[in-house]
Amino acid sequence: MDKYPLSIRKCSKDDCISAFDKIKNDELILPQSIGDRDTGKKHMSFDFMMLRQYANELDHVFSNATFMGITHIPTKQPHVEHQTLDSALFHFRGFERGESLCLYHSSDGFPLVPSPSATYIPSSERLFTHLERVMSGLTGLRVTRIHCPYFFKNIIAVELKPPHHELGQNFDTRANESYRIMFIAHRGQNRMVTIDNNDGVILLTSGAYDEKSGIKDGVGSVFKIKNSGKVTPDPAEPFDNFMERFKSKEHMSLVKAMVLTFEGIGAQRVTLLAEKAGINCTKHVSKIENIVDFYNCYIRWLRSPDGFMDTRNFKSNIEMFNASGTVSNVTTTVNTIDDIPSPGAAELQDEPKGPITLIEYVFSHWGYDVPVYIHNRLAEEARMLIDKTLERLGAIREQCIGDEQQVERLAKVQQRINSIMEYSRSLEGVMKWKLPDHFELVKTIYQQVGDLGDLTGYRRKLRARRKKEIEGLSDDELELRNVPHAKPKEPNLFKGILVIKINPGDPQTPIIIIGRNAAQNERVTHEIARSGDIWFHTKDCPGSHVLLRRYGGSKDAIQIAADIATYYSKAKKMEHAPVIKTGIDNVTKCPDAKIGAVIVSHYDTLEGYPTRGGEYVKAHRISMK
Repeated sequence: MDKYPLSIRKCSKDDCISAFDKIKNDELILPQSIGDRDTGKKHMSFDFMMLRQYANELDHVFSNATFMGITHIPTKQPHVEHQTLDSALFHFRGFERGESLCLYHSSDGFPLVPSPSATYIPSSERLFTHLERVMSGLTGLRVTRIHCPYFFKNIIAVELKPPHHELGQNFDTRANESYRIMFIAHRGQNRMVTIDNNDGVILLTSGAYDEKSGIKDGVGSVFKIKNSGKVTPDPAEPFDNFMERFKSKEHMSLVKAMVLTFEGIGAQRVTLLAEKAGINCTKHVSKIENIVDFYNCYIRWLRSPDGFMDTRNFKSNIEMFNASGTVSNVTTTVNTIDDIPSPGAAELQDEPKGPITLIEYVFSHWGYDVPVYIHNRLAEEARMLIDKTLERLGAIREQCIGDEQQVERLAKVQQRINSIMEYSRSLEGVMKWKLPDHFELVKTIYQQVGDLGDLTGYRRKLRARRKKEIEGLSDDELELRNVPHAKPKEPNLFKGILVIKINPGDPQTPIIIIGRNAAQNERVTHEIARSGDIWFHTKDCPGSHVLLRRYGGSKDAIQIAADIATYYSKAKKMEHAPVIKTGIDNVTKCPDAKIGAVIVSHYDTLEGYPTRGGEYVKAHRISMK
């Protein structure tokens, strides 16, 4: 991985907006370099000055934008009952052009990465998680600025204010800033915190998945920066004090001693300063004779505007550290926005190649992990695979037409062509809306089309895999393999459970799972249910536990599940009855109670119609034995 662009020049607002537009419109395609990506993620080292300039560039893009909400993208871990905010998309609406702007936050890697645009789904069309529900309370607030609020702390903050306050730079917007979303960068575990600017109280953290866990994670307390035990860099620090800090680190390399001593300084920054001073930063501190040269470079860097010093312009009028051990008055020549050369002069000055803005740089190294980018690239591969497979199967079909001996093969090929066409239509719908809920659907389409296009390969691959396994066995293991063994029968959780497929022809159809007695209710709610399922039950009336899975925000699917819940209840003979609807995460087992008893929190109520539910069951019921 390349070094951070620590000497990158400051960019104009138009440059930053242009760079973000390329990412937003998915015009910037990253090279497929998995090795560089893994290395960069593993050895990432934050630098405060780089982070501050990056925040300034984001501020140019998101100035006066409207916050819409977040889309929580939970980690795919079925065994984990509750999910924290490991990754999420933050949705904004641009102020000047009204376009969709997205930022991606993850607990590892870089804390805030530009993302291609994705559709934001409001609460009226899907069931919110706890994190999404709390953040939806900030919907409609405007961004006043994006900045790094704490000196040499790796924290990016998004300041928000009510929309009715005056906009523009002629007004004091800071007094109106009511909320702050902070992204705290830390190697291996980034964190998101939302606070009230009036009193500094924490409203939400990325470690909260409900109210109880939120309180444990700091919600309700006043935000305080944790003491890292490191020293904040001081531009006025004398040389003697600087060396005093390395008393216990004399046998460490200079780069390690600096990173462990000072806040917000990364290894690459130390390496760059050491190169400018002409010393080897991998040597022990005690063995570096001209360490005063490094000190001079370090102090000049702290005193330079925004910490930017170009290699060509890094020079001072007089020496900073003289024989008496005092710091002399110095002037430094640094790059500012006026130093940006014209495009025609770039070749003459031998400008370094690479991203012009930090926005492009961050995306070029961490954009691989953005779910929307992954989704778009996989969709393109799926489209290419569909076209190639249809072309190949179409040629086979033409060869089989009119040949009586190929009738069976023709039917098989035609069936696969029809299935692939269905997947093609599904892919078009997915790419039209770019919903985060459909990311997994693209993976399924790609895998299924690949299998449908392989007419005989799956058998050949299976035989090759078995042959490879047998060749690797010893004689004793081979003899033991040939002895018949009784395999333990795995329990079928769905035995006796009624399952309804809403669209039987669609492999990703929403399904309704129904328990029809106390034992089945226990199994449906506590064994079959997965995170993301919606749970239904008639209100204040005995009845079935009903799950709705993969509903995709469909209101019709929700109503069908509610109707079925009333049909399998004591309210079966009523014209209509109230039904509880909630996420499965809000349903917990009732201790020391009868089988099937549960405790439900945070639910909505809707009307269910038993007669309609019964008719739907008779028309769509299937067996899951």
